Amino acid sequence: MSVQPDPELAGQSLALRLVERFFGRLRLRFLPVLLAYFCYGASALTGVALVFFEKNELGLTPADVAEIGFWLGLPWSMKMVAGTASDHYPIFGSRRKAYLLVGAFCSLLGYAWLATVVGVKAHFLLAMLMVTVGFMIQDVVADALSVEVAEHEEELKQIQALGRVALLFGSISVGYLGGWLAGQIGARNVFAMAMFLPLLVAASAYMLPAEKGSRQSSIDDTPGAGWKPAVIMASGLAYASLGAALQLFEVAYAQEIVLVVSGLLIAFLLKLVGISRSVVIASLVIFLFRSIPGVGQGYQYWAIDRLGFDERFLGLLAQVSSVLSLAGLLIFRKTIVERPVSFTLLWVVLAGSVLYLPSIGLFYGANEWLGITPRMFAFIDTTISAPLGQLTMVPILVLIAKSAKPGAEATTFAIMASLMNLALSASELFTRYVNDVFSVSQQDYSNLGRLMITVGVIGLLPLCALPMLRREERAGSGRERTG
Repeated sequence: MSVQPDPELAGQSLALRLVERFFGRLRLRFLPVLLAYFCYGASALTGVALVFFEKNELGLTPADVAEIGFWLGLPWSMKMVAGTASDHYPIFGSRRKAYLLVGAFCSLLGYAWLATVVGVKAHFLLAMLMVTVGFMIQDVVADALSVEVAEHEEELKQIQALGRVALLFGSISVGYLGGWLAGQIGARNVFAMAMFLPLLVAASAYMLPAEKGSRQSSIDDTPGAGWKPAVIMASGLAYASLGAALQLFEVAYAQEIVLVVSGLLIAFLLKLVGISRSVVIASLVIFLFRSIPGVGQGYQYWAIDRLGFDERFLGLLAQVSSVLSLAGLLIFRKTIVERPVSFTLLWVVLAGSVLYLPSIGLFYGANEWLGITPRMFAFIDTTISAPLGQLTMVPILVLIAKSAKPGAEATTFAIMASLMNLALSASELFTRYVNDVFSVSQQDYSNLGRLMITVGVIGLLPLCALPMLRREERAGSGRERTG
C-alpha cells in the first residue's frame, strides 16, 4: 500500500524551495550578521531628514556637504584599526560581542546629539562622525563574523550576497517612512527615532554564541612577526590623529594631505598582511571606479527649490530605489557571483551611463518635451536606474572574504574595505572640486547642467583600467587549472 504525502509538509517544502531559490540557503547562525547589516541599511531612515537639515537648519552649500562627506568617509578607511583590535585585543575576553556593543554606543550618542543641540556645522560634523564611527565598528564585527559562521566556500559566498540583501531590506523598510516622517515630525525627531537602530544592534550582540577564545592569526604566525598587529594599530591611530589635527588647526589642503597619507598607509598595510596580487589588482580597479566625482547635493537642492520635491516624494524615491536595488540583486545574484568582476563592472558602468541621461534631461526640461511632469519623470528615471547601485559590490566582497586569513578575518576585511572606502572619500573630494569649479549653490543653479554632463563623462574613464583586471583574471584561471 502506498503512503500518501502530507499536503502540509509538501506545502512547507515548496515554500522553503521558493525561499531558497531567491535567497539561497539560510542558516540560523547567519542571523546576528544579517541583523547588523540590516540596521546599517535602516540608517537610511535619516537620509531625507539630513538633506533638509543641512539645507534649511544649517544652511550648508553643496561644497560644504561634500567637504563633510569627505571627513565622514575617513572612519570607514580606518577599519583596519577596529579590525585589528577586534582580532587581537579582546575586551574582557570578548573579540566580537564587546566591540559590537562599543559601536552601538557610539552611534547612539551621535544620534542623541543630532536630536537635541546640534546647530552649527562643526557640531554637526562631530555628531555625524560619532554615528559613522559606531556603524563602522559594527560593520567590522559583522564582516569578521560573516567569515567565521561560514562552514565552506559556498556558504561564504552565500552570506556575502545575503549581507547585501539584508542591507537593502533595511533601507527598504525605512525608505518612504524616512521622507514621510521628516515632513511630519521634523529632522530632529527622525534622528531621535534612529536611536532605536544601535539599540537593536546591541541586543543582537547577545545572540552571538559563546566565543572560543582568540585563534592564532596567520598575520603573526611566523617567528618575530607578533609586532604586526601593534604596527597596524599604531599606524591607524597616528593617521586618525593626523586627520584630527589638520582639521582642528584648519591646515591648508588638509583633505588632500589626508587622502595621500591614507593611500600610502593602506598600501603599506596591505603589503604587511599579505594580500594576493589578483585581489590587489581587482581592488585597485574598483577604487578607480568608486573614486569618480558625483554631482553632489546641488541636484537635490535644485529639485527641492525649482521642482518642489518635498520630503514625502524624496522618501518615495528612496523607497523605490531600495526595492528595485534588492530586486536587481536577487535576479542577478548568481550571475554576479559566478562571472568575473571585469564583466560585471563593464556592463554596469555602461548601463549606468545611459541611465544617467534622464537626470540631465530633467534639468534641461526634457520632461516638458515629452509632456511628463517632473515628478513622474524622476520616478521613471529612478525605476530604471536603481538596480545598478548594488551590483558591483558582491564580487569584491567575495574576493575579500576568500582572501581573509584564519584568525584575522576582521583585519583582512577591514584593510581591504578601507581601500574601498578611501575611494569614496576621494570621490567626495573630487565632488567638492567640480562644485567649486562650476560654482553651484542655492543661489545659482545655472551651471548645474554642465556639472552633470562633466561628471557623466568622467564616469566613463575608469573603463580604461578593465583590460588590466581582465588579464589578471585570465592569469588566475590559468594558475588554478595548472595547480
